[in-house]
Amino acid sequence: MLSEEKDWAEEGFSKSRTVRVLGISFLLVGAVFIVLGCVLDYAHGYASHVVELALARYSNFTGQIALSSFSEDQQLMAVVQSVKTDLLPLMVSVKPFVFVLGILMAVLGVACEVLPKLVGKGLLKLHILKPASGDLKELPEEFRKRLRLIAIVVGAVIFVVVGIGIILHFTDPNRETPAKVTELEQEASRFYALQKAYFKKNNAIGTWEQIGYQAPTSEYFVYEKKGKYSWRAKNIQAWEECPEASVWRVSFEVTGFFTKELKTYAARPDNKACEALTPEFRKNVLR
Repeated sequence: MLSEEKDWAEEGFSKSRTVRVLGISFLLVGAVFIVLGCVLDYAHGYASHVVELALARYSNFTGQIALSSFSEDQQLMAVVQSVKTDLLPLMVSVKPFVFVLGILMAVLGVACEVLPKLVGKGLLKLHILKPASGDLKELPEEFRKRLRLIAIVVGAVIFVVVGIGIILHFTDPNRETPAKVTELEQEASRFYALQKAYFKKNNAIGTWEQIGYQAPTSEYFVYEKKGKYSWRAKNIQAWEECPEASVWRVSFEVTGFFTKELKTYAARPDNKACEALTPEFRKNVLR
């Protein structure tokens, strides 16, 4: 009985089997890192969108009042700024490392499964493995072929999934949509807040210069005047199904004779695709 257990242990720790066990371990670790990279990529995109929305919320008139009046909003803003300056850059720097490490682990695992003898010799030369004493039996050739085929299929699936994920991420025309929506609504809201504050103080509508609004340089939109007091944004390129040079507008009108009131118009392009991209444009601008 003891002799049988000894023979089994020796067969179990032969060079090829040891290398294959290492290969399976490398494949599993590689898969974990690749999944972790995908999770980090999703979390980074989601966190970026949340931060942009929070900054847009606190950049308008009511947001500024909330920041100056409530400690909870001040604490939330501090967290948002910390995420923006510390966490997001860290995630950006870690993502490539995680993906590369996962791919390297997967490649090493496939090499261990497909070329166990060659990898085993290399590990022996590096003194990572020690040679076993006696003549140890190898796995049956038929079983080795099946194991090699499984390793090739697993490696191919990992490479295909990672390749497709990378291609989809960098070729997805919609990946910048959240940033575009945030920028557009943030600028419109900022213009509205400045105009509202000027009207409250002067009981009149002000020009861009009078209210202190300067249009930013953007890679997505052109911000321009329409008359003295209005604001509009045109997308530089086609945005998903929304055509190039579609226009979002914010304009004002003073109503009343004895008691003047500021009436605000916030309009999206008259196009269903553009409306679908910014369904809450007026609500988010005037909040």
